[in-house]
Amino acid sequence: MNKLLTFILLFLFQITASLGQPNIFEINTQTVVGKNTEFWKAAGSDHLFYHVLRPSGQYLLNRMDSTNSHVYMRSHHTFTQDSAHGVVRGQNVYSEDTSGYPVYDFSNVNNVFAEYVKRGLKPIVEYDYIPKELEIKDEIISSGNDEGMTMRNTGPSDWQKWSDLMKAVTQNFINVFGAEEVRTWYFEVWNEPDGWPVDELDVFFNMYDVFVDAVTSVDAQLRVGGPACYHEYFLRPFLEHVTKGTNYVNGEKGTQIDFVSYHIYGLSGAWLNNEPHIQPQVQRFSQSVLWLQRLISDYPELKDVEFHLNEWGMSSNYYRTVADYPDLTYRNNEESALFLVKLVNSLFQIEDNYNFPTSLLLYWGFSGEADAGSYFPGQRELTTGDNFPKPIQTGFEMLAKLQNERIEVIRSKKDNQFGILATRGNRGNISFLAYNYEEDENEPDKSDELGITLNELQPNTNYELEETSLDDSNNNSYSAWEKIGSPKQATGNQLSVIKNAAQLNVTNHSSFRTNNKGVAQIKLPLKRRSMKLIEISITN
Repeated sequence: MNKLLTFILLFLFQITASLGQPNIFEINTQTVVGKNTEFWKAAGSDHLFYHVLRPSGQYLLNRMDSTNSHVYMRSHHTFTQDSAHGVVRGQNVYSEDTSGYPVYDFSNVNNVFAEYVKRGLKPIVEYDYIPKELEIKDEIISSGNDEGMTMRNTGPSDWQKWSDLMKAVTQNFINVFGAEEVRTWYFEVWNEPDGWPVDELDVFFNMYDVFVDAVTSVDAQLRVGGPACYHEYFLRPFLEHVTKGTNYVNGEKGTQIDFVSYHIYGLSGAWLNNEPHIQPQVQRFSQSVLWLQRLISDYPELKDVEFHLNEWGMSSNYYRTVADYPDLTYRNNEESALFLVKLVNSLFQIEDNYNFPTSLLLYWGFSGEADAGSYFPGQRELTTGDNFPKPIQTGFEMLAKLQNERIEVIRSKKDNQFGILATRGNRGNISFLAYNYEEDENEPDKSDELGITLNELQPNTNYELEETSLDDSNNNSYSAWEKIGSPKQATGNQLSVIKNAAQLNVTNHSSFRTNNKGVAQIKLPLKRRSMKLIEISITN
């Protein structure tokens, strides 16, 4: 009896101890909790129109196509002729003849969008900003946004010409790409109108109404939305207008809106290197999205409207670099990829627990570093010099290897450091991403171990397990570059080293066998600030 009692107590102690650990997970492989909607497959840039047609942009678009890492692309300056820092951003679609009649030229924007469409990518079309011929003369430019960037937050000088321009470019897209294709795009009228003078918000609401009328008059099935803002105090009056306000075009109540768009960054670039030190946190995004869920739920008219985060990043302010702001190393290294995966997992949890799905999550970055030929300056780009994918792009490519159905993950203790995003495919294959990432981690050199129980597999069956790691030693172009001395220009074998580190190489193979109940247990060692893609299939 004493031996039996001792055994029972020891067994209970082991079970209790195990359940008390934050890194114990169960994956119920046949319990589907939702679709893997791949809402994160989106990117954009202020200078996207410029980069797309250059070699660096072509390389990145081809990589996006071959790895299936992205679907939607977004850029500003569709209607402008301006340039900044020597980079032409506008598409020069509008001018006027000597008599003041409009002259349209959609060749530039058509060429860019054709590069998307032939690869299966989709534009998010911004109808901004005001062409110089339609600007209100002597209008005072706004004092700027939180980053100190100035812009003209004003309406057009001629509303009819503005409406006609939007109708003409929309009809052009239908003519060139076909209605069925264009119906898969999204359309917005502006970007970050938060700086709009409070006493002139009605002007922006008027612009939105005219925009919706222009686009949908060409094809009623086109998807329109906005306002692409970053303050809740701006979003609420906008939602009041589109649900309850008087439409400026037809005088009726409300205006069509198919998606609500909003921007969140983990940290304002204006706060970099200032006291107190602030570290970007995924929790900041989760908190903001939950507040937005509360706000939007006040408008039952919007219950079927998509929610888009169509700009995000660990830190805003494109032009700041690690040379002056060393904290921005996280835009170079594996943290950016880990932040992405942890954010995606968090947004799926909000969808499951609060019935508030994110339909689109768009990373603001493209190929600027590659186009400049510089290695890892710390800007928010997907590729760097010599077209090497930065770890953030590797993170997108790892996410793209997940399957089409999300399956249940149960953890013994809620903990912000560890997470698993698990999926299954039509043929019973299981793929999941496991991460070990605490944003303010002070001991990154340590390792932990996840104990994972796989349930509901086929009983008495052999399975293969393929492991792909992203950490400071594997599949990390930045760490590979550092290890060869951080050259300003790589040559010969140095190029091969960095290129190999950016190819998403499998780092381990193993196998296991389920018991007669279809259960298997695996131990997964994980460095801190690392993640692993695990792909499981039945042994042939």
